[in-house]
Amino acid sequence: MIRRSGFFACLLLGAAVAAAGQTRDQNWDKCKADDPDTSIAGCTALIQAGQETPADLASAYFDRGIAYRDKKEYDLALQDLDEALKLKPDFSGALNTRGNVYADKGEHERAMADYNDAIRLDPNYALAYYNRGNDWGDEKEWDKAIADYDKYVQLAPTDPDGFNNRGHAYMSKGDYDRALEDYQAALRLNPNHALATYNMGVVSSDKKEYSQAVTWFTHYIALEPDDPDGYESRGNAYRHQSQFDEAIADYNHALQVKSDYSLAYYYLGLTADLEGQYDTAIATMGKYIEMQPKDADGFAERGLEYFEKAQYPQAIADFNKALELQPNRAYAFVERGCAHYLAGQTSQAAADFELAIGVNPASGTAVYAALWLHITKARLHQEGNEELREVAQKADLSSWPGPVLKFYLGQMTDDELMAAAADPDP
Repeated sequence: MIRRSGFFACLLLGAAVAAAGQTRDQNWDKCKADDPDTSIAGCTALIQAGQETPADLASAYFDRGIAYRDKKEYDLALQDLDEALKLKPDFSGALNTRGNVYADKGEHERAMADYNDAIRLDPNYALAYYNRGNDWGDEKEWDKAIADYDKYVQLAPTDPDGFNNRGHAYMSKGDYDRALEDYQAALRLNPNHALATYNMGVVSSDKKEYSQAVTWFTHYIALEPDDPDGYESRGNAYRHQSQFDEAIADYNHALQVKSDYSLAYYYLGLTADLEGQYDTAIATMGKYIEMQPKDADGFAERGLEYFEKAQYPQAIADFNKALELQPNRAYAFVERGCAHYLAGQTSQAAADFELAIGVNPASGTAVYAALWLHITKARLHQEGNEELREVAQKADLSSWPGPVLKFYLGQMTDDELMAAAADPDP
């Protein structure tokens, strides 16, 4: 490791020495180059020469700071940007870029402070609004992100990225119509804008327009054939349409592109489950769990697959692990409770259903848990209407299985319950 670090240090020193033999203009050309190593060598030669004015020296530190950021050498980037700002305190570009480095490091408060200072120095600095919007997005402050993107698209109306990112913020708020408007605006500016194309597919999927989603993801794959996300997302759209062969082909293609793409195993497991191939589902979900041992979803899904095979001890063990990782996962309590119930462990089942209700008595999950608790208490020869009434007071009973709960409480007749059951959207 030491020899390797020394080797790279020698390379950089050699590049700087070579740059020192260049003219000043040649070194400035190198300093401004897109290639980060070339830029670092040229900027270093200018800095070490000691012949630049404070303003030009600030620019050299700034450019080298950008190059270090491109190489993900964030501490070196911060050192150079600090130097640039010491030499030129009103250098809004250096503040904006330093904000980006802090954002890269996950130091969002410091990033925000730099973006704010850049905008204070230059109220029409478009990129600072864009980057601050991105930072608000990282913090899931969608309204604040949208406000900054509004300003950005006003100042830079021909950049599709502003519309795409604002669309993402709207989508994250569930405002799909405005999201679509922004993605379409981005695509008018650049019909091959990959992210906007992908996001059109995401919105289509979220709106359950799966055929359209397939079309968008197919276009995205043509633009970005080496991104496994495109295949995984198109596979999910196929899966929602019960086109399982096509879904499996896409998940496998994602693994061809990126062999450690864990989500492909997760969705291959789900697809096998939907096809009733529970042994395959269990094995495949096991691969996902090996790759993502901290994700409760993998254990919960494999628990359901064991449940389908009536292997209740294994199911309970997986639900236990899911709840260890995500203690307020209400539906895992319901699932574990059902496994306990069918395994003849009625008291443990009742306890799990009560825990599920306790997470959020107003949720749809609580309605399911209350119904199961009512059934379980009947087997235990206990009164179970108290929990039904508690949930009925807090939860929305207009959607299924709310009508069943109302029936048990005598608030709905047999005929009304049958009508609700026949309604595709009761």
